[in-house]
Amino acid sequence: MRRSFKLASIIILISAGSFLLHAQGFNLYNTEEKLIPSTIVEDTFHIFISVPDNYNTTDKSYPVLYVLDGDVAYGMAASIARYLQIGENIPKLIVVGIGYGSIDQSAGNKRKRDYRPTAVGGAENFLSFLKNQLIPYIDSNYRTIPGDRTINGYSIGGLFALYTLFTQPETFSRYIIGSPYLTWENGIIYDYEENSPEKIGDKEINLFISVGSEESDKKYFNPIDEIVTKIQKRNYSGLQIETKVFDGSTHLMGPPEALTHGLISVFGK
Repeated sequence: MRRSFKLASIIILISAGSFLLHAQGFNLYNTEEKLIPSTIVEDTFHIFISVPDNYNTTDKSYPVLYVLDGDVAYGMAASIARYLQIGENIPKLIVVGIGYGSIDQSAGNKRKRDYRPTAVGGAENFLSFLKNQLIPYIDSNYRTIPGDRTINGYSIGGLFALYTLFTQPETFSRYIIGSPYLTWENGIIYDYEENSPEKIGDKEINLFISVGSEESDKKYFNPIDEIVTKIQKRNYSGLQIETKVFDGSTHLMGPPEALTHGLISVFGK
């Protein structure tokens, strides 16, 4: 059994559907696709949106879950959310996947462009796109609860989610972060954490961070242990943090585990 960084090690058994969505020809329950160009990032994003059952026959408003790496993760996220809603583990959500229209090398380069918080990365621009374009678009065109937004990021997407938490934490009220890849650019994310206390302050935030017990010590386990310890030592009055180690889990096994337990965690407090 691997040691845990103030986390409860667990064994999780889960079966979740993962769908690859392309610009044409997908069929996922209650999903529509929008192409949204961004002058900030100088690219066009493929945005996948799923609304709850009976959305068109009620006047209710809903929290929104924003899913990074939407080309591969959106289908999984929409399916997991639906399962958990059936079980009344979480409220009904609008699920928004943010993708590039493919999962080839060009898409891989774009996620590195958008999720890395460095001078050579474009996390600042991508966050500006989220705050100033995508979120206002979703809030204007769908019945949302504007103050109730969740972001889900895994690996380098988890790095971006932490960058958002440390720089503009008010963007989301709930953060689900799986196995964040923190060693980019010599661990610059720790510098952002060091300057984050005044930004986070007493904001009401629910935070979930996870890692797999079989992930690399150097790339994932130890850096995540360090960042968790730093956050916990801040003793933020409004920030509620839960952390988990998934026993026996490797890096590519982690996304459905992180999202399932993350949703239950951030909506359960």
